[in-house]
Amino acid sequence: MLQRREQTQDWISQQVYRAVPLSDELQRIKDLFPEEAVMEAVRPYYSNDMGRGSEDPVLLTKTLFLSFFCDVVGDAKTLDTLRNRLDWRQFCDLRLDEDLFDRTTLVKFRRGVGLVVIETLFQTLLVELVHQGHLDLRHRFFDGTPVKARATINPYRDEVYTETLAAIEDKLQQFHAKQITLDPALNTSPVELTKTQYASDNTAVDARWAHEMKPVGERQSAGDPEARFQRGKHGKRSELGYEVFFSTDSVQLFIEDVLVSAEASQGQALFKAKVEQSEPGQQWSVDAEFRTGEIAHAAEEAKVILNTPARPAQAPGKTFPKVEFRYDADADIYVCPAQQTLSHRGTNNKTGERHYRADRGTCAACPYREDCTTSKTGRTVTRNRYEAELNRQHEHARTPEAVMGKVLRGIVAEGKFAEAVRHGLKTMRYVGREMAVLQSTLVAYILNLKRLLRVEAQATAPA
Repeated sequence: MLQRREQTQDWISQQVYRAVPLSDELQRIKDLFPEEAVMEAVRPYYSNDMGRGSEDPVLLTKTLFLSFFCDVVGDAKTLDTLRNRLDWRQFCDLRLDEDLFDRTTLVKFRRGVGLVVIETLFQTLLVELVHQGHLDLRHRFFDGTPVKARATINPYRDEVYTETLAAIEDKLQQFHAKQITLDPALNTSPVELTKTQYASDNTAVDARWAHEMKPVGERQSAGDPEARFQRGKHGKRSELGYEVFFSTDSVQLFIEDVLVSAEASQGQALFKAKVEQSEPGQQWSVDAEFRTGEIAHAAEEAKVILNTPARPAQAPGKTFPKVEFRYDADADIYVCPAQQTLSHRGTNNKTGERHYRADRGTCAACPYREDCTTSKTGRTVTRNRYEAELNRQHEHARTPEAVMGKVLRGIVAEGKFAEAVRHGLKTMRYVGREMAVLQSTLVAYILNLKRLLRVEAQATAPA
């Protein structure tokens, strides 16, 4: 049965909290905390008149919030901190001598209604930001980062003893000496281990190696079956985890949406959906990962301005760049610098790219062959199905507006993830995609709260 705990404070607690008040930041967050919204969010999951009284959902939510706000890892450590830290108890309106719930209660609350509560906190704050005029969606940034899962994969782990032979011998000697003390009639000869048998031999290991391995994107871990390998960025290796995406406005830098993907390289599809839902005239600034033909086409269809980095220039060398090959749309052919025709030879069904190549022997007899290609079959030119949109996007990427969007995205979006790491978004604390969404959304809520406090401080600061 849903119920709230009593909010009354005894005289000693009142005097202590008055003598040691909360910091300005925590006090302002406590004032902004939507306790009524939390109660309304959990009400459908509790009975109104049956069962014993529940633990206070607001207290459990505040405990979960503080664990990420102060980056305290682990439920047991979180409860110990709540039990011993004065500011945490004051933030949660606990008396100094009040008993706490146990760890199981916190885990059940998080698994049962945690995501609903955290999404309510996030959406309630967004509504407040809109009412105050702080949220501007005319220009937004979109970026993602991989977050390691709480799981690992060891596909060829051998079931062998983890202790050395010397350690096992020492334990057996100690056990034998203890038994002799209890019963002197036992054999007093020392124990010797010879030909120790391990749990697995080379045959078992070879059998594991003979098994066909799944593709990297399909491998699962027993620790977190929903996690997948995510592509490492900035030279880092791929890790089992999730990819978290933040959509941030460019004026007051608030996070307006959080997306979590378990599948690798799903960010392009998620961003394309965001573009299709955008209003005409809105801007998006993204990195080169989202510079694809499908996204450029979706942006033109929605009349959305897309700011992406320009395509890298052709590396210096002998090969003629693609721009020197003229495309004839009516005949669907390319004409090379030597005025030879490259006709359509095939299409990649997965990417939709069309491949153009000259007739056999044409490139072999061409005087510009050494400056064009080293392929035995001749020069091949690839054309995306959205080549025209990509060319227009490339031209827009050179404008001052797009360059400024690229610079701001690098500062804002990357900075958000750097700040999120300080609140626990470096490794997922829980198992499963639902818990990954909970953690990512809660961290985004914390970042928005801190940003709101800075905006309010700037507004009230003397000129």
